[in-house]
Amino acid sequence: MILEVKNINTFYSTSHILFDVSLTINAGEIVCLLGRNGAGKTTTMRSIMGLTPPKTGSIIFHGEDLKGKPPYYNAQKGMGYVPDNRLIFPDLTVRENLELAAKVPKNMKREPWTTDSIYRVFPLLKNLDKRLGGYLSGGEQQVLTLARTLMGNPDLLLLDEPVEGVAPLVVKDIGSHILKLKEMGETILFSEQNVEFATRTADRAFVIDRGRIKHQCTMQELCEDDEIKKKYLMI
Repeated sequence: MILEVKNINTFYSTSHILFDVSLTINAGEIVCLLGRNGAGKTTTMRSIMGLTPPKTGSIIFHGEDLKGKPPYYNAQKGMGYVPDNRLIFPDLTVRENLELAAKVPKNMKREPWTTDSIYRVFPLLKNLDKRLGGYLSGGEQQVLTLARTLMGNPDLLLLDEPVEGVAPLVVKDIGSHILKLKEMGETILFSEQNVEFATRTADRAFVIDRGRIKHQCTMQELCEDDEIKKKYLMI
């Protein structure tokens, strides 16, 4: 097990947002945190990364409890975070955005990500090599943000709603990229409300509603459970 989140409670000021949230991820898995808007998905991702630290509970990553550790420490330990608002550098080219994030991997047994290997997996970015980030479409920015995070050679990728606000064709492309990364041995936790997308890409799901984990299952089990989908995912 690469990550174990145990009973975390997170607050924004005095507002209690997450209630005893627990989830697990094994190395090489793709796990989805599914829920409607406002269910607590982004807060969970930010809590794991240390951007919104939980007040109680634990976040065990590679056997170390990272609760309360700052985001830079968690990144140094091997977490990579892809925010839902992308935050690329608009005045830098695609290549410069990638090179800026390059970092030596903690696990030296792995082949490190480089600009060349990124361009092999994401040929779209190779064609945009010299284009400024500010002139990319929303979908292109999303792919760049994912690729830039990979340049940090993380052991765990945290993707916060990777297909929110992008065109249907781009949704399909991002799904293909995620599956390709799984084939390459990457471990991914992503939050999403697009059940169809999650079904195509994830191995397991944790369903969150009003800040509480309500259900966990394989994607096959979720597909067959109309009650859970109707109750918590508005399907």
